[in-house]
Amino acid sequence: MAIVKETVVIGGHLKAREVGSGLPFQKVGLVSTIQHATETNSLTLADTTTPQGGEYDSLDRVTSVSLSINFREIFSWVLAALVWGNVTSVAATTVTGEEHVADVDGTIALAQMPLTISNVSNEAGTTDYDEFDDWVMTGSGIEVVSGGALETAIKAAPGTPFKVSVDYSSAAVDVIEALTNSGKTFEFLFEGENAAGTQKRVEARFFQCRLNLATQMDWINTEDFGGFQATAKVLRDSTKVGGGLSKYFRIKKELAAA
Repeated sequence: MAIVKETVVIGGHLKAREVGSGLPFQKVGLVSTIQHATETNSLTLADTTTPQGGEYDSLDRVTSVSLSINFREIFSWVLAALVWGNVTSVAATTVTGEEHVADVDGTIALAQMPLTISNVSNEAGTTDYDEFDDWVMTGSGIEVVSGGALETAIKAAPGTPFKVSVDYSSAAVDVIEALTNSGKTFEFLFEGENAAGTQKRVEARFFQCRLNLATQMDWINTEDFGGFQATAKVLRDSTKVGGGLSKYFRIKKELAAA
C-alpha cells in the first residue's frame, strides 16, 4: 500500500468582497499570515455517583471563530477597511494663491499634497521667495530655509502673523478618512496550493467576516517590510440553508489522482 503524505506548506491569494455585493472577489494583496482560531467554552458535569468524583459528561461549545491576517500591501480600499474609513479619490489640480501663516520653524502644510510648487510670495504678492534659498518643499508643504529672505521677513514682523501665498500643482491622491464607519463585513476567499503533501489545491471560504480595526500598522520598520495586522470575526450567515451546510465557512481540498 502506497504511503500518502498530507504535510502542509501552503501559499496562495486572499481575496475579499463586501457581503451581499455579489461582485467578483478582489485580491487584498500579499499577506504574510492567515491564522484561523476557534475559541470554545467547556461545559462539564461532575460525577457525584462516587466519592472519588470525576467527569460524568462534558461538552465544548464554540464561542468564536476568528481570522488573524498580516496584510503586507496597502491597496487603498484595504487600508480604508483596516481603519474603518472611506476612500475618496482626488484628482490632480492647480492651486493658486493658497494662504498660510508662516514661521521660521516647522512645516507649512498645504491643503493638497504638492507635486510641484511654482511660486511662494508674501500675502500682498509684492515679494517672491526663491526655492532652496528661502524655502524648500516637503511631502506635505514647505519649510522656511534658515538665513533666507523669507526668514528675514518673518522676523521683521514680530507678534504679527506673517502670511505667505503659495501657487502649486497637487498630486492625484486617495484620501482615507479613518473611523467614519463601524467596520465592514466581508466575504473572504482563500485560493491556495500545497507545495508539500499531495501538492494539490485548497480553497477556504469564510462567508461573513467582520473586519476589526488594525491592531498594528508599521509606518516605519527598519527590520522588515511594513505590515498591517488585523483580526476578523467569522459570523453566522443565515442565507446558508440546507442539511450539512455550514453557516460559517467551508473548505475544499483537491484530491490526488487515484
